[in-house]
Amino acid sequence: MPQSRHLIDDLLQVANNNAASDLIIRTGDRIRMRIAGDIVTIPQDKVGVPDRTKSISMVQHLIRYHAPQTDIEKINNLDFHYSLKNTCHFRIHVLRTNNNFGIVARLIPQEIPDFQQLRLPAIFEKLSQYRNGIILMAGGAGSGKSTSQAAMLNHMIHQRPVHAVTLEDPIEFRYSTKHKGTVSQREIGTDVASYKQGLIDALRETPDIIVAGEVRGREEIQLALEASETGHLVLATVHATTAVGTMQRIMASFGLDEQTGLRERLSENLRAIVVQKLIPMTSTKKRIVAQEIMIKNSVIRHFILDPSQWCEIPRAMEEGHNLYGSQSFDQHLQQLVEANLISYETALPNAVFQEDFAMRMGRI
Repeated sequence: MPQSRHLIDDLLQVANNNAASDLIIRTGDRIRMRIAGDIVTIPQDKVGVPDRTKSISMVQHLIRYHAPQTDIEKINNLDFHYSLKNTCHFRIHVLRTNNNFGIVARLIPQEIPDFQQLRLPAIFEKLSQYRNGIILMAGGAGSGKSTSQAAMLNHMIHQRPVHAVTLEDPIEFRYSTKHKGTVSQREIGTDVASYKQGLIDALRETPDIIVAGEVRGREEIQLALEASETGHLVLATVHATTAVGTMQRIMASFGLDEQTGLRERLSENLRAIVVQKLIPMTSTKKRIVAQEIMIKNSVIRHFILDPSQWCEIPRAMEEGHNLYGSQSFDQHLQQLVEANLISYETALPNAVFQEDFAMRMGRI
């Protein structure tokens, strides 16, 4: 491997050239990449195992602009954005592991993909037209929810003259200034001290849209809801695996005496919950998004208010597919299998209700 530049830059370039989603480096371990969801190990004859000195050198190189005065030995974790000039962008996470160092680099596309490139359903066009309320994007780490959210925001500023304020940790995608709308991107720790302060500030920054990042706790959820109640459109992310699980996660941040009021607020202000996974495709090394989409309508609103009816929400999503554009995970997985985009064997372990899914596919 050429050594005309630093090793970490060469490794990042290799990850980009191989369409890897992540590069994983650990002191004393072989270099690995995640390609199409699978871990691929770089042979030692190509790149040797980094020792502590080499790992520290890579970290120092990465943070030379972000935090040049940082004492490496005091780092437990560090998140920031890093670019290879005119080539590719990465979200970098530096971690302490076994009293040594590791680096996880997530590749960020230079161009924000559009709905068609991501194979997102037509309902995303309608979601992008909302002027107020809250839209929650959910999924596990690496599910592509940030990319889908960025595509939605990019579509909004392309279509209409709006001002969006984003709170990011760190900033990932960069939005063009040539669209009808504009985006003020604020990085936590650099531009603003915390998500809480960023949400408070956002209400004073004449926004039409607030991208609130991940709502992790009670305060963030309260502030995001308040923003949606005052005429803003709020986009936020949640770590959850289903639409019902997303609401359960939000409820868990509040006491039992507060949950009735919270359900009422959600029933009024929630526009949609989109939950997604990335599934390996059959005929290519790429992955395709599988989504559960809960669109609030009169039936869903009634169910939100009564938690004993939440078990009925997946059925309501499926029945509302043609009219509202909603769908359950298993319904979408079935569509992807029938379109020969993914295999049944790949779909089954990703189904929410695996036995029911096997039955709907005629395998039982």
